[in-house]
Amino acid sequence: MVRFNTLLLIAVTVLMTSCSSSTTEEDELYKSVSSTAQEVTVSDIEKEVLDVVNEYRVSIGLNALKFSQVAYSYANAHNTYMISEGQISHDNFDIRASKLSVDAKADYVSENLGMDFTNAEDILEAWKNSPIHKKVMEGNFEYTAVSVTADENGVLYFTQLFFL
Repeated sequence: MVRFNTLLLIAVTVLMTSCSSSTTEEDELYKSVSSTAQEVTVSDIEKEVLDVVNEYRVSIGLNALKFSQVAYSYANAHNTYMISEGQISHDNFDIRASKLSVDAKADYVSENLGMDFTNAEDILEAWKNSPIHKKVMEGNFEYTAVSVTADENGVLYFTQLFFL
């Protein structure tokens, strides 16, 4: 059973206002993200999340999403930021969406977040059981990337970006 008591999941779409309007540490992280992102190494759990989300999409008649190295860099930067804050949040989503619009020529961007899950199946079930997150996963998107990063205590933070 999904542990909703340890989960704070929120989905947002582009054009929604970010939770933060000031310059933050995350802004600094974005400076290192460029449209010429080098090849990345995706961890096993990140591959598993990508796979289960794509399997779910295909099972309901949607396209499988293509992996985006540029989006992966932004997802990693956001996980680093959330870990520094000690909580999940959509802070600075407007910056991520705007930069993806430029760097990846994205027209529409959304994201799903999670924290404190230990495997891909559990985060997928949580997102499927949340109407907003489910809507994002089932959205009209072409590309995605997911970053899963552990904090110093081993708590996993998940950021999955979706875009068209």
